[in-house]
Amino acid sequence: MEKKPSSHARKWSAAVVATAVLAGGVYAVPHIFADGSPESEAKVAASADKTASTKASPVPNAAASVTTSVSASSTSTAVRTASASVTKIGNAEVYLPVISIDPKKSSVTATRAALIDLEVMTLRAVEHFPLDTSEKAYATLTETRNRAVEVLSDPNAPIDRIYSTSRKLEESLDRYNGEAISNANAVKKVLADAKSKSGNNAAGALVLQGVAEAQNKLSADSTKDGALSAYKQFLLRESEANDITAFRASDYTSVLKQYEANIKARTENVDEDLVEDLRDSFDTSAAALEAILDRTSGKNELDAAQSGVETTYAALNEGLSLAADIKSAEPLLDSPTGKEKGQYAASAVGTLKRAIGKAERALEKSTTAEQVKEASSDLSSAVSEFKSKRNT
Repeated sequence: MEKKPSSHARKWSAAVVATAVLAGGVYAVPHIFADGSPESEAKVAASADKTASTKASPVPNAAASVTTSVSASSTSTAVRTASASVTKIGNAEVYLPVISIDPKKSSVTATRAALIDLEVMTLRAVEHFPLDTSEKAYATLTETRNRAVEVLSDPNAPIDRIYSTSRKLEESLDRYNGEAISNANAVKKVLADAKSKSGNNAAGALVLQGVAEAQNKLSADSTKDGALSAYKQFLLRESEANDITAFRASDYTSVLKQYEANIKARTENVDEDLVEDLRDSFDTSAAALEAILDRTSGKNELDAAQSGVETTYAALNEGLSLAADIKSAEPLLDSPTGKEKGQYAASAVGTLKRAIGKAERALEKSTTAEQVKEASSDLSSAVSEFKSKRNT
């Protein structure tokens, strides 16, 4: 049975709803009014996401609306402590607000929407605090987001799989933020920048609300855990704002067409079988984006799908380069062996053959451009080493 919030929490929620209606009726109830449990945080996240259609209308006096809404939250946030910033779900620590929504406790629609929110939040997280692409946290976040795009593109995906995918993505997001953010001051800089750039429209109002909510959280808890929780709250509002931002479908289709043209031009001189798996991954992500475009979905789902296209294309692009390098290296295996001048030791040829085999296996197993680049570097070193072994 779903745990009901306390009567105190329900009173706060009612007050906020009333404030939002008076201010223009466009704001979702902030997570900071939940009673602190994972269930209530998740339920509020579902409510926040599902108000996008209402938020799409213009907002009169947006700045004043945000101020009114935030002032109502000050008492509630003042009592939060560091221990309330993190909750334990399974074996993982998850920062509040908890975005993932279990369909057993809410609706299927809310579960899918939560995963889409998380996808866009990961994109924003990388923009605000970029880690080197070689960092494990970056690679994990990218791979998990790509799997999430594939799951959502499958109309027959079991709802339990959608939920488990969102849990893994949220955990990856929290780990990424934990690596990328050093302290509360780093978050404050992002908030100040977002506040200065927010527009005077519905999307801008949501960003301002996110800034204010995060600042309130930071006032109550300026530890690193508190900062990560506040920042995550802001990312959620950014996601909501992005979803109601106007877009042109042609911007997405033109990227697909350009990628396809690039791939066609580059596959003419390589063994396509070597990049079959990378090509399949790109085709899957491209098909997912096209399917979403056909449904005229919101911008969040489109942006998440496009991120999958971009990362799989980058991996394929690097894969095509590696396939070309393999093709160039293979004739070296026919080099004459022996002890005479211009010949190679048989062991050197064997070493190069193993290096080429390793590069071919990398093309089968790699899922990111960074992994393929590493394999390319290894092969390049092996070729250079082989050439240095020629008898003089």
